[in-house]
Amino acid sequence: MTAAIPHLRLALAAGICVTGLAVYALTWTPIGLLAPVAGLGLLAGPRGGAMLVAGLGLAALVAALAGLHTGGELVGAPAGHWCIFFVTALCVGLAVMAAGLPPPRSHAGAGGRDPGERPAAALAAARAFRTCVPRGLRHRLSAAEGGDQRAGIRSDPGCPAGTEGEALAPKGNIGAGGSDEPAENPEVVRAARVVEALFGNAWALAPDGRWICPPRFAGTGPGLSPHDLNASLAEGEVAWHKLVHPEEYERVALRWRHSLRTGEPWKDQFRIRRASGSYAWARSTAHPLRDAGGRILGWYGTSVDIDVYRKTMENLLAREREISHLVDMVPGHLCRLAPDGTPLFFNRRMAEFHGLEASEAQIPGLPPLEGFLRSLVHPDDVGPMLQVLSQCMEAGGGFSWRYRLRRADGVYRWVAGRAEPTRDEEGRVLEWFGVCTDIEDQMQAEQALRSSERLHRRIVETLPAMIYCAEPDGRPIYRSRRLSAFLGLTLGEGGDPLTGPERLGATLEEIIHPDDLDEVRARYARSLATGEPYAMRHRLRRHDGTWLWVETRAEAMRDAGGNIAQWYGVCFDIEDLLRGQENLRTAQDSLARAARAASLAELSASIAHEVNQPLAAIVANSHACYRWLTAEPPNLERAKITAGRITRDANSAAEVVSRIRALFSQAGQARERLSLAGVIAEARDVMAGEALRRGVRIVLALEEGLPPVSLDRVQVQQVLVNLMSNGMEAMAGGDAEQVLEVRLTRADGTGLRAEVRDHGPGLASTERIFQPFVSTKDRGMGMGLAICRSIVEAHGGRLWAENACPRGARFIFTLPLDAKATE
Repeated sequence: MTAAIPHLRLALAAGICVTGLAVYALTWTPIGLLAPVAGLGLLAGPRGGAMLVAGLGLAALVAALAGLHTGGELVGAPAGHWCIFFVTALCVGLAVMAAGLPPPRSHAGAGGRDPGERPAAALAAARAFRTCVPRGLRHRLSAAEGGDQRAGIRSDPGCPAGTEGEALAPKGNIGAGGSDEPAENPEVVRAARVVEALFGNAWALAPDGRWICPPRFAGTGPGLSPHDLNASLAEGEVAWHKLVHPEEYERVALRWRHSLRTGEPWKDQFRIRRASGSYAWARSTAHPLRDAGGRILGWYGTSVDIDVYRKTMENLLAREREISHLVDMVPGHLCRLAPDGTPLFFNRRMAEFHGLEASEAQIPGLPPLEGFLRSLVHPDDVGPMLQVLSQCMEAGGGFSWRYRLRRADGVYRWVAGRAEPTRDEEGRVLEWFGVCTDIEDQMQAEQALRSSERLHRRIVETLPAMIYCAEPDGRPIYRSRRLSAFLGLTLGEGGDPLTGPERLGATLEEIIHPDDLDEVRARYARSLATGEPYAMRHRLRRHDGTWLWVETRAEAMRDAGGNIAQWYGVCFDIEDLLRGQENLRTAQDSLARAARAASLAELSASIAHEVNQPLAAIVANSHACYRWLTAEPPNLERAKITAGRITRDANSAAEVVSRIRALFSQAGQARERLSLAGVIAEARDVMAGEALRRGVRIVLALEEGLPPVSLDRVQVQQVLVNLMSNGMEAMAGGDAEQVLEVRLTRADGTGLRAEVRDHGPGLASTERIFQPFVSTKDRGMGMGLAICRSIVEAHGGRLWAENACPRGARFIFTLPLDAKATE
């Protein structure tokens, strides 16, 4: 629609002109010529219309003067008619211009722009395509319907800089104007104007380097006149001194002086000061203008703003350095490969590790991929890795593998390698990017862990115990080979009853003896609920159906929060142990009886002495009673007293015989709570005759107020008699004092402590003498002390020996106050 408007105006103007001329030809009056005038005004546009109006006004004035000159009158004269015509035509022209019809569009102009702003628009576009920086400009744009509109135009050359540039527009006329000094060489200034018309920011200098036409920099320059800039020449500096950044000035001045001296073209990149005081990068180029004789008439050049480009490149270079530094500092080996596997790039760590660059990682005569691998990878890993990597490259998929790489010193280290391809828009592989991480320490740790695991597994499987591991709810997750063989069950089998916690109760019923089942369930449930250790002896069914005694213990392993993570248990087969203990107990009883019988000969004298005293008293009292009865008269009162003494001595003799019989009786007595001090006194009485015969004095030191203890009177007496007899024998034939001390005290409030001390030579070994068949006597059996220790331990106590100071030995045993001893 807009493009058709000029043709419509042209047709309308032509029609008006033809009509007016036709009217003039028919009427022969000037009125018909008003139509061509209106048509010309329609086609003239703003500038042509002004010229047309001026011409009509001048013609009207000439006609009026001609009429006055010829006749002195205007009315009715031909000259007056023409004067009236031109005045009327002038009014018509003015009316046509005032009507606001759209002027014709110039096809040779800048697309409807205001002619006064066309140079600025052309400069912005030229600078955009020259510097590869987008430029923006605001100017008036002629509308098709007439009038002007403000518009924003952006010139974008499509360069890769990608950085927005500021809108640059010249202030004032484009060219070398604006100088407060006249140009000394018009040709140099003209050359600068030509350059500025093409690129903008042109300037010109005299042959000696003085400014003639300073650069404007599209209105953003420093705003200094040539006089201001040339003032630096008087200071010994070049004319660029006030424009160039101080950091680049010396370099720019050196090269500029060289060009002035030699006439060589000058070009450089530096920062130029702007009117705001900031500096912007520019690329400046200058060429000398010579006359026909080769003499330099001046210098003309241009400065292209490359600040955005330079900063963009600096940012890109900084990012490139940062990425390169990052690639080199990554704790890994990075590489880039061609689609066929040819190495293209190694980062610094990888190059230092191998001692060669990517271009050197090849073996002549081999394909790129195979040569790359054989030059760096361990020979044992090349074959499998080459096969897998070839498949990945053929299929275009990712690669992941563990292999050994050769270091620069020839040592191979384990690495974990990964590679991924990059593709184009059509999916073709462009390059491969790979990373290798050193896992030598990890592989060694894993190998050590596997070795440790194998070692611990062998230990667990070799231990003479049945080991298992269970979840916090009791579900087993591991059984040793011994336990699986004992039960005849293996974890994971379909018939395994321990496949879930819901079968725990049924499992216990199958493998635990019915007599022990209730207690096992109760203790096991309490341990699972509270986390307390589990320990119990019970009977377990073997795979052949035999019930065997076992001792099971379990402990809970907890995590950092104190929660139960797993249960670890061990089960010992104690069937043989219990049977051996039973046999040992029977043997100990037999040996005890044999020992008591063996000591009968040694105690015969003491027994005879003990029995002889009451029997002699009985005989003496019987004779006395007889004399009192046969006297004249009979002394009945004395006889009665004597008869009582006879009865007393007879009871004493019977009691002595009863103790001796009980001591050597095969049947043990039931335990009862007795005073240990009384038992010690009775044993002293038993050994009194032997002590008298050996010349040994028995000293008792018994603490008063001691509570009674539960004991077997005969067995404890046997212990005391044995210890006293050993003490007496130890002091036989010695020069030391023949004293046997027996003490009884409280032991830390938990029991009683009895001590038998002699003054003999002491013991060579305080522990070995308690072993069976070990004796210090020439004719001893070596079972006495072993039996004594068994009796004391059966009562829940402990028996041991110590060497006394300065000489002698102490035999000490303790008995608990409230402990329940096993029979």
